[in-house]
Amino acid sequence: MGVFELNRICLETLRYPSRKVRVTELGLYSTFENAYEKLQELVVESKKEKEECEKEGDKDYAYAFTFGYSIHEKQLDILYGDTISVRTYTRDGTLNDECIWKDEKGTDLLPFYGRPKEKIRFKAGDIVEVFMYGNVELSIISSLPWTPQEIEKRNKKLEEKHGKGYTLTLDSTDDCYLAHSLGLGNTHFHPSCTDIFAPLKKIPATIRRKLQAKLLEESFTFGYSLQISELPFSKDAKVLDELLNGWDKFIEAKYYTGMECLVDYGNPDNIKAQLDFSKEQSQRFEHFFDVCVRLVNEKRKNV
Repeated sequence: MGVFELNRICLETLRYPSRKVRVTELGLYSTFENAYEKLQELVVESKKEKEECEKEGDKDYAYAFTFGYSIHEKQLDILYGDTISVRTYTRDGTLNDECIWKDEKGTDLLPFYGRPKEKIRFKAGDIVEVFMYGNVELSIISSLPWTPQEIEKRNKKLEEKHGKGYTLTLDSTDDCYLAHSLGLGNTHFHPSCTDIFAPLKKIPATIRRKLQAKLLEESFTFGYSLQISELPFSKDAKVLDELLNGWDKFIEAKYYTGMECLVDYGNPDNIKAQLDFSKEQSQRFEHFFDVCVRLVNEKRKNV
């Protein structure tokens, strides 16, 4: 037996790149249909309130501070109540994404068999808003959920190497993207498909370029396998300036983990070959890399 929990995701701050949110529990319902019907009623009410407030010049209405909604299906009579399906919705009440992990009878949880290509909404390089840990944060996608075909291909390779029956077992947590947020160092995380939303408003150009540069930075520094040539912004001079700014912070902050990764595994000539650096940018990168080598060697001599 399960119950459907309807929640509103409310914005507490409005400025990008990271906005605080709180989740308001609105009600428990015996069926998904009842929860969904109530969600749509709330959307209609919030839009009506928005129209009335805007006529009076009032900007303090629920719709402006609503990021979205969620419906969680939970099992009863067990510890903590396992979530067996999640559906998230935009503030307009349209389906954002869904993850359903139960069988047709609604009793047993299923492994993750892969997400069909037509249900993968984003691609590498897309900027999204991720709902996680009390925030919605602008992030950039670097890797997509496994498709059924990719899992099948992986399992065949495993069986060829280890023998029949040796396969990759995945669960609901594997139905996710790989994303990166702003900040020093390796900021990658694995948000669930239902926690990723298209940006609610226009992204300032400066933040967009910083996120694009962050993806390039982490790809070269930490070895994320990206086809750089397929990312159009890898040729953008302003994005490349932001990339160099991010790398310079490694030195300013004495971020040895990043510097060591570049020195040990990075090839400066290969990096320059993949990026359309200007002469000045190329010289700046060479200087940065030389300083990294010197600092890493000094650190290792003192260990």
